[in-house]
Amino acid sequence: MVINVTAATGQLGRKVVRELLDSSDEIVATVRSPDQATDLANRDVEIRRGDYDEPESLHNAFRSTDVLLLIPSIAPVERRVQQHFNALQAAKEAGVTRVVFAGFMAAEPNSKFHIAPYLLYAESKLRLSGLDWTILRDGMYLDPVADWIPDLVQMGRLPYPVDHGRVAYICRDDLARALAAACVGNSHSRELYKLTGPEAISMPELAEAISEATKKPIKFETVTEQEFVEICQAGNESEEMIQTLLSMYRAVENGEFEEVTTDVAMLTGKEPMPIHQFLESRLEV
Repeated sequence: MVINVTAATGQLGRKVVRELLDSSDEIVATVRSPDQATDLANRDVEIRRGDYDEPESLHNAFRSTDVLLLIPSIAPVERRVQQHFNALQAAKEAGVTRVVFAGFMAAEPNSKFHIAPYLLYAESKLRLSGLDWTILRDGMYLDPVADWIPDLVQMGRLPYPVDHGRVAYICRDDLARALAAACVGNSHSRELYKLTGPEAISMPELAEAISEATKKPIKFETVTEQEFVEICQAGNESEEMIQTLLSMYRAVENGEFEEVTTDVAMLTGKEPMPIHQFLESRLEV
């Protein structure tokens, strides 16, 4: 069986490919820039060029593919809609059997998260495409929290525009294992999985976990959206990313990331990593 992973040089896609190398399947990596995939090519992964914005490139990239793992780009929402259409159309024309879509939690009609309409469109379009499908909704990534630790230690605080709300954070390694497992075999046809961490924690609990891991005093502080914008601007975040983060934390406040499932363990046979263990492992690197 040929498994084709899109966005394979991204932080998540590359991890999925590495997980799939342990399977007996033939692995293909579809990337925009093949020169950035030499590490994968050196491990006998076939590299094909494919760009979501160039439909003709996708036709060639998806040829002879049995299972296509579709990882969305981080383009603006309007572009993502067209990219998703391009990818599904190319998959149908290439004779792909099953599409595994890496979506995101908060794919609900009344979500506060501003990319929710795209997520709903993407899932609906896939279900109605005539292709076999599997949908996985990724939980909120834990990795960016760890990346922010040096700044948090310097500030001595965790400033988020949230009063309430809990998040079942999950690390990319666990997501990659689950996505890879969903691509292998034929038992996940027309299934929807929600990939979350093992517990939903509040923002004060997150600050406490970071403080324990770093052995530095870090307190949670609720800030206004304007204050959060200024913090992000000081960190050179783009305006688009800032607006994404603001809407994401509105969704947190709305309880959209607090669901905890056992889907990761069911797919992989392994419990997802608790937040304390993840933070300690990152600080050891």
